[in-house]
Amino acid sequence: MSRKNPNPVPAAVGQTADDHDSPWKDALEIFFSQAIALLAPDLHALIDWSVSVDFLDKELQAIQRASTPANGRQLVDKLVKVQLLAGASALLLVHIEVQGRLSTPTDFQVFGWRIFQYRMLIQVRELRKTKALLPPTIFSLGVLIDQPPNPGRAPRTQGSYQDKFLSQRTEFTFPIVELSQWHGRMDTLDALAPTNPFAVIVMAQILASMHADKATRLGPLLNIVRRLYDYGYSKDQINPLLRLVEWIIHLPQDLESEYFVAVDQLHQEHNMSYVTVVERVYTQRGLEQGREEGIEQGQALLLLGLIERRFGPVSDETVQRIQQANRQQLTAWSLNILDAKALDGVFLD
Repeated sequence: MSRKNPNPVPAAVGQTADDHDSPWKDALEIFFSQAIALLAPDLHALIDWSVSVDFLDKELQAIQRASTPANGRQLVDKLVKVQLLAGASALLLVHIEVQGRLSTPTDFQVFGWRIFQYRMLIQVRELRKTKALLPPTIFSLGVLIDQPPNPGRAPRTQGSYQDKFLSQRTEFTFPIVELSQWHGRMDTLDALAPTNPFAVIVMAQILASMHADKATRLGPLLNIVRRLYDYGYSKDQINPLLRLVEWIIHLPQDLESEYFVAVDQLHQEHNMSYVTVVERVYTQRGLEQGREEGIEQGQALLLLGLIERRFGPVSDETVQRIQQANRQQLTAWSLNILDAKALDGVFLD
């Protein structure tokens, strides 16, 4: 669903840019009700949440193929069918601007045009399907996740698209949420988080934006992971949140071992060791290290899995030793496991 954005957030020298669109797609699907409660509370109050929502990904993809912008800009888009408390159904069109920063009136006009264009295409498609005389109710919501805070102005709450010529006039307005409104208000999000896990996603995004240099992210990431346990979340809530937070606040590889050790300690302190070392080490976001390194990672993953299967959970020291091994060592150790009576026998030369 996403294409390269022409205005990405600059990464530090030697670092890959963050992938924000993928975790936000997942976050919206996992915590959709909570996202709407945080981003559009007036809309949330009108929806009957006892009825399951329907994500219309195929319909939206068909519309997107017909409306590829000339400049290649792409949003994270979700089209969701919901049931209203009043009894009727409605379509929610959620647009999230990923990484690109809107600074000029033209930027906002183009943003408004894209949302207006999608809205019209969806309405036409629905009219053809239903043979109705009028289009269905659509609520459009724009979310700007990486607008830098501007002390000189309040965050925008409304976007628009306007077209005027002689006596003709088209004007479309829609609500906008800028995440920059929560910069400096982490305490507010922290207070909301125990009852709304999506507040954690917003906190993670703000911290990622504040620490564009990934070398500075270890402390903020560990801080937000510690909070997950303090909020009293269940296992089913912490698992996806931990994955999404790690994805958004992406660490450089040289800090990951230190992070894994710290998180293991947290798991032990809270008796929640349900995320295995192997799963965490190899939940890599953006594997762009090349084919050769990918082969080594695959060998290491297989070896770690075999060791856990035969000898039980592995220590962080063992994980680090396997991560640092070359292909020849990994191959030899994988063969050794066939005859090893104990873990030490795996690492014989």
